[in-house]
Amino acid sequence: MRHLSRPSSRSATRAGGIPVARTEAGSPTGGGRRSGGQLPSLTGLRFTAAAGVVFTHCALLTSPRLARTLGPEVWVGASAVSLFFILSGYVLTHSARPTDTARSFWRRRAAKILPNHVLTWCVVVGALALAGTAATTGGPGLVAHFASLFLVNTWVPSQRFLSAGNPVSWSLAAEAFFYLLFPLLLPWTRRLSRRGLLIGAVSAIALVWAWPVFCAVVLNPEGRFFPGYWFLYMLPVTRLPEFVLGMIVARIAAEGIRLPRVGVLPAALGVISAIIVNSSFLPHEFMYAASTVAPLAVLVHATAELDLRGGASLLRTAPLVFLGEISYALYLVHLLVLGLMFVGLTHAGWSALAVILTALPVIFLLSWLVYAGVERPCMRRFATPRAHRRDRHRPVAAP
Repeated sequence: MRHLSRPSSRSATRAGGIPVARTEAGSPTGGGRRSGGQLPSLTGLRFTAAAGVVFTHCALLTSPRLARTLGPEVWVGASAVSLFFILSGYVLTHSARPTDTARSFWRRRAAKILPNHVLTWCVVVGALALAGTAATTGGPGLVAHFASLFLVNTWVPSQRFLSAGNPVSWSLAAEAFFYLLFPLLLPWTRRLSRRGLLIGAVSAIALVWAWPVFCAVVLNPEGRFFPGYWFLYMLPVTRLPEFVLGMIVARIAAEGIRLPRVGVLPAALGVISAIIVNSSFLPHEFMYAASTVAPLAVLVHATAELDLRGGASLLRTAPLVFLGEISYALYLVHLLVLGLMFVGLTHAGWSALAVILTALPVIFLLSWLVYAGVERPCMRRFATPRAHRRDRHRPVAAP
């Protein structure tokens, strides 16, 4: 199996004594900066992305009209998903192991995303079955749910498929597609020159902006069998440029290419401004990803630079890093808890705001339990082959 990157003789050790290979992130001639290890500020930033999705779903529950008016509250969640995709490309490129193979990479990714996904899918489908929902009893509905389980449902432009299983898992289908291509994309990004990296970043951003135009001019987004939001928001192919942009930004940082320095706070304000201002005059097709893709890339770069330069970072503090660690579980759990509690408590006369305030502590508690009881143990158990685990714990004989 081909290595994902060229071997490097150096290694680093992650906190807690777990060895982490460092990648040769410089140019083919050995120049540039080295990367590898962890970027805790990006872990903290990951929590803000999950919080953005939770915020949008809470806003939709308290004000259902937002689903029609598409105010800025809706686009916070959409931009948060875009941030997830860019972050994913950046982190995977930064932490790529020099002697890694496609098989070992895919194994680690599967160990990371599948246990939580399968657990929440079983809970959702089980709850629907107990409620007697027809969609779980057979026919196309059952096929859609199993498509969701195997993370292929977003390739079908049908609402039945797009909302099957745990609805928020649609983004995992895109991530699975990115992971499948990553062993091919990483060597390509490593071959790019400094100028090529800058051109690649601009091209990725331009392609994200081109999708809405292509959808409006060439395709028929209002057609019965072609919902525009599916093509622009959920189809994995159209979200791929955001992932590639994250990869290229990581390579730009590794090469030490000098860019205008933008702080994390100004970058974050730029994202917020783009959401508020652009939602007022841009067609909503551009709000799924295009309007914020460039500011989000700047935000990811600025946040990573705090760790690469050793600067002070609020996102690196222990509470935010912990919340970032449980953010994947939080993302998968939150809508399930909100939905169940909203249905049950509003029938008892509770207001939507009261339900949300009650649900949030439950969401965080369950997220931690899923992370500690499922995600982390499964990563330890399945991320590496059994033989490698035996070698890691095998005692060294005294001479």
